[in-house]
Amino acid sequence: MALLKINKEEAKVNMTPEEIRNKLFYFHQAAHVFHQDTKSGWEHDALSKLYTDLIDFKDDIPEKIMGYMAGKRLSSFKSLPVPEYAGLESSTKLVKELMAFSQSLEEWAEQNEYCDIENMAQALSGLGAKTMYRLTLK
Repeated sequence: MALLKINKEEAKVNMTPEEIRNKLFYFHQAAHVFHQDTKSGWEHDALSKLYTDLIDFKDDIPEKIMGYMAGKRLSSFKSLPVPEYAGLESSTKLVKELMAFSQSLEEWAEQNEYCDIENMAQALSGLGAKTMYRLTLK
């Protein structure tokens, strides 16, 4: 059986620390906006827990990245636009996007040997999975 060789350069996840920080702020802001726009109690509660838990991630991850980079500061923050809320589909899509981002963040952290960021990316994915479950409760 032939082994598939993966070219590490081709498999590299190209994200900047600034893009990571900006995306974490985006997820928090979008979850908060959707939380306020929903008319469903169970969705409101699920999104409340999500945006509340994202606060620590959006603060801790960039700070730890700067620590791994020997205190180098990140460049200016750029806010990403939040899509218009269009019902449960918007919330579900946001959470799936969060989980995909978590996977990319974990791979990026592994490439850079930032083990704690890998762990946080896994926890962020778990938060997404738990939120996805909560969105199924009615």
